[in-house]
Amino acid sequence: MRALDDHEAAVQQPCLHWHDLRLAGAAPTAPGWSKTLSPGLILLLDASGDAAAPWLPVLAGRVPALSGQLHCGGVDSRHLQAYAAQVFWQNPREPLARREQLVSEWVAQTAQRWPLWDEAAWQRHVQGFVLKPQLGKPLWHLSTGSLRKLWMAAALASGAKLTVIDEPTAGLDGTALRYLQQALDALGAQLADAEAEDAAEVPPRWVLVAHWEALSDVTWDALVELPDPVG
Repeated sequence: MRALDDHEAAVQQPCLHWHDLRLAGAAPTAPGWSKTLSPGLILLLDASGDAAAPWLPVLAGRVPALSGQLHCGGVDSRHLQAYAAQVFWQNPREPLARREQLVSEWVAQTAQRWPLWDEAAWQRHVQGFVLKPQLGKPLWHLSTGSLRKLWMAAALASGAKLTVIDEPTAGLDGTALRYLQQALDALGAQLADAEAEDAAEVPPRWVLVAHWEALSDVTWDALVELPDPVG
């Protein structure tokens, strides 16, 4: 009963909350996973390297859970399409869609998709990740590292209510890795300032980053260990 009371209280607040989540294929005795997170920059710690792949599609609203519910900013997973519509997530494990499309066209469509797109932040990330030489190329011409930088730059600039980033360091060189940590830390500080000011005109935002260790130069608002997906 206490868990239910906490769940009901959580969904009334500006929070990201999931309750009693279980994945398809989980052991019958596996406990449900529940969590409540305030807005901010959150590390999803995947120490084994095996938990992010099954959990992130569920947290992003792309795949329904076997049981349980997700809530983000007043929208819950009973309305899965509406829930997923507020989530920016580019699954690095999926085949590249629209591979012939120019990077610049993809960026323009992505910016149009997100009403709170931050063009100034996008331009900073283009410079920091050295993406300008890639903008005139088809997506399929980009290396794994360049694609990862493109997706992360767009994710950080999107202004999406919920942003999910997986495998952030894959394919990055030292310069890009340093900039990634700088950009994440700056965004975390920005979100913390907005939360402290409690500005009504600034919508709450959650940025979830799944990685096998905490990036040393990033200050996280919360650290959440991803549970064993099969229990």
